[in-house]
Amino acid sequence: MVVLRAVLFETEVVGEAAASSGGLGEWLGGGGRVSVKLRVERVSRLGFLVQRPPEPLAAVVWEPRLRVLSASGQRYCRYHEGFGERVEYCAEHATAKGGYCREHARSWKALYELCSQGVDAACEEAARAAPPEEFAVYALDFGGGLKVGLTQLWRLPHRVAEQPHVSAALVAKGPLAEMRSLERALGKRRAATEGMGVRVSERMRLSANFLERAGAREVAARLASLLAELGLEGEYEAITLLPRTLEPRRFASAEPAPLRSLEGRELELLDYWAGVLAFEDARSGEPLFARKQDLLHVALAAQLG
Repeated sequence: MVVLRAVLFETEVVGEAAASSGGLGEWLGGGGRVSVKLRVERVSRLGFLVQRPPEPLAAVVWEPRLRVLSASGQRYCRYHEGFGERVEYCAEHATAKGGYCREHARSWKALYELCSQGVDAACEEAARAAPPEEFAVYALDFGGGLKVGLTQLWRLPHRVAEQPHVSAALVAKGPLAEMRSLERALGKRRAATEGMGVRVSERMRLSANFLERAGAREVAARLASLLAELGLEGEYEAITLLPRTLEPRRFASAEPAPLRSLEGRELELLDYWAGVLAFEDARSGEPLFARKQDLLHVALAAQLG
């Protein structure tokens, strides 16, 4: 039995661009300019972080070929310590809300996830219990507007990769309580939102369409304008993460396969974008798409090669 715990990827830089915008504030003499330095990256290597319970330490399997014999649907606790390629996961079944076991249901990670979903009482608890690390507030352009989000600083590229996006900028970094306060304040402004009133499928369509017709310079200019509308000023680093070989529209138009439909197949991991994994059936050559959230933390009777 194996449990896929995370999608790992490496990237290569395929483009860069810079743009600036003053927004209405500059025209009225009351605000400064926003400058964006955009780095466009493309996935160059893909893998899974794989745990074999009861062993807690997960191992990296790059460019995997996955043969799914059966999927029980039993989920394992998401609590883990460490990051990157050396992570230890809890080996207990998930029994509590949020995908944690009873022991870790009130861990700082569980509380932090509630915090990032807008539960301010959990933010206070998580801030007291969190280790001394930096958190990030980011602004993500999904082609139809701007979303403000919160994540661990080291995890920012992975968080962007999980979402349909045209680009995303690092707005600020600092302690959890301070960053949650900033996220909440920015999310109340008319130019952005903390949550999402637009369905994922529509965000995928919007972002894929914009990326297909726009170059890096246009992407950077659009983001600079949106950040200026949000009332920000100064210089911001931003990224766009592109899939390895497939066009974003392939992900946007795909119908995600249910987990059970993968049983009995030998799958080669091809690509990744917006939280969706692209596979190829090794026997038929048929492309298959699956949501990352449907595959991770689930017990699989599977062979990995």
